[in-house]
Amino acid sequence: MRQVVILAGGKGTRLKERLGDLPKPLIDVCGIPLLEHQILLAKRYGFDRVLILVNHKAQQIVDFCAVKGNWGIAVECIDDHVPLGTAGAVLNILDRLDEQFLVMYGDTMLEIDLKRFCQAHERLPASGATLFLHPNDHPHDSDLVEMAESGEITQFHPYPHQADRFYPNLVNAALYCLSRAALVAYRRDNRTELDFGKHLFPQMIRDGVMLRGYNSPEYIKDCGTPDRIDKVRADFNNGKIAKASLAHKQAAVFLDRDGTLLEEVNHLNSVDQVRLLDGAASAIRRFNREGYKTCLVTNQPVIARGECTIDDLTQIHHKLETLLGREAAYLDRVYYCPHHPDKGFAGERVDLKIACQCRKPNTGMIDQAVIELNIDCADSWLIGDTSTDVATARRAGLKSILVETGYAGKDNKYPVIADFIAPDLETAAALILDIYPLVIEKFAAVLTGVEPGGLIFIGGQARSGKSTYASILKYALLGMGRQCHVLSTDRWILSEADRFPGVLGRHDMMSLNLCLAKLHLRGERPLTLSLPLYLKQERLHQKDADSLVIQRDDIVIIEGVAALATDAAKHAAMRFYVEIEEAERQNRLLAEYSRRGYTSEDAAFIYRERLLDEVPTIDELKQDAIKVKLPLKNEKNIIQT
Repeated sequence: MRQVVILAGGKGTRLKERLGDLPKPLIDVCGIPLLEHQILLAKRYGFDRVLILVNHKAQQIVDFCAVKGNWGIAVECIDDHVPLGTAGAVLNILDRLDEQFLVMYGDTMLEIDLKRFCQAHERLPASGATLFLHPNDHPHDSDLVEMAESGEITQFHPYPHQADRFYPNLVNAALYCLSRAALVAYRRDNRTELDFGKHLFPQMIRDGVMLRGYNSPEYIKDCGTPDRIDKVRADFNNGKIAKASLAHKQAAVFLDRDGTLLEEVNHLNSVDQVRLLDGAASAIRRFNREGYKTCLVTNQPVIARGECTIDDLTQIHHKLETLLGREAAYLDRVYYCPHHPDKGFAGERVDLKIACQCRKPNTGMIDQAVIELNIDCADSWLIGDTSTDVATARRAGLKSILVETGYAGKDNKYPVIADFIAPDLETAAALILDIYPLVIEKFAAVLTGVEPGGLIFIGGQARSGKSTYASILKYALLGMGRQCHVLSTDRWILSEADRFPGVLGRHDMMSLNLCLAKLHLRGERPLTLSLPLYLKQERLHQKDADSLVIQRDDIVIIEGVAALATDAAKHAAMRFYVEIEEAERQNRLLAEYSRRGYTSEDAAFIYRERLLDEVPTIDELKQDAIKVKLPLKNEKNIIQT
């Protein structure tokens, strides 16, 4: 595909105060007229013939192209003299068009891998058109499209929408690959206005012409109002536009659904059960605005069990997208696994009773997203409420955050420990977008001095942020090409019946010291550590629940309440002590005890007891350690002494 048509005849009435005497396509976008941005993008992807359909102040556009020497390609301006509408203008020059061509609207700023888009159209020659579709942050006042799983567009939903209906957040973005042969039947002699979205495409669907959708989160925005052009200029200046094309690797946040985004309902199977968790929409909105691709990845065995149809699930997800859209948030992709390996349910679908690769903790849904969105797993995250989600993240090479909503990790299906723990999705967003980059920036230089095979110890009171800090340091070291592991001393907490008085009496300090001695004395051969696990909910200690292979030069971070009390701490390459305001620590502890099933009175009693038998002992260990205070989600600074 080598030919592009740019629809540049609009008057730009809403932009009059910004345009002055200019036609709309020549509005400035950070020093370059919008039309030039579009032509340079097309040229970059191999388009060498451009037809610009002009009308309002046409001569200025003609003169501008001449001054630019047509950018070294074949550029021609065609004035149709009277407004014909977007489709009418294209049909009017049908004899000038190639069999396959691209259509852009002259009031959109875009950064799209046009080669990838056109190849998607050309792979399916039966398509009359392929429409570029995307979610946006205002679907309630946008023209929406409905698309089957095959990619075929089935319906157009022009604004305004029915108040009692839920819609997919899939917007016609006004960029099309068109097949000339499919348009011939719609050419007309009269000069009435005809629009693609309102008139031509719906008619083509009614006539049985195949239209397909190309759903992509790449950057394309209408510049037709002062607010929108200001937003585009801001996005250009902060680099958001340049990074948006799928020609570049993308960072993503993968999200579990039930218990993470939605209130946990055991086997949710009805649209009436869909309720967003507090703060979920604001968290996703933050990811959207920071350029992270947001992908829902959810196991839906209710399909295989016969408790929910595909149509039911579609409506559930339409409601989810509608609720998010009302708060200016959106998901770039919704992936679900309909399978279930176990049989014996009344009404089950036998064809879906299989062991598949898409059911978490398998990574099929993530693998699909990586291909479709060119995702960089090393720069991406998975947030969920179960050990299944944590195990999935580990297998896929993603950083994991366990949220303490929904199951809060109490399912215990897999012996895994999350990289990070957050009370809810909103706090998880603050961790990713605020705290994580701040710590990396603050301490990356300090870590360069850690010798190969070094041990880093991180201590502090319970719920002060030690594990968060340890995991961030781990990923900072991995980013430097240093292999690193985190060991939590919580693994060595004893079962309730086996404990002795005092904070250290609650740990199996003998086994912990023996394990760390092996680390300190490791030789040339790989060291395999057999590790215990502590189940908080059941308050049980499990021996030999996990294992870890450590090479001679691997750096190991040991974090936990007991970390600085170990014998090996004196051999530390670095010692840190993480602190937090006591009022905040108290809130975190009481919430933790509540999640474990304690009454508020019992939780308060345990907190007071720990103040006496834990705080003084652990505070004595902070001498000669670097003191660190992590920011809360509303703070922006790290305190280091």
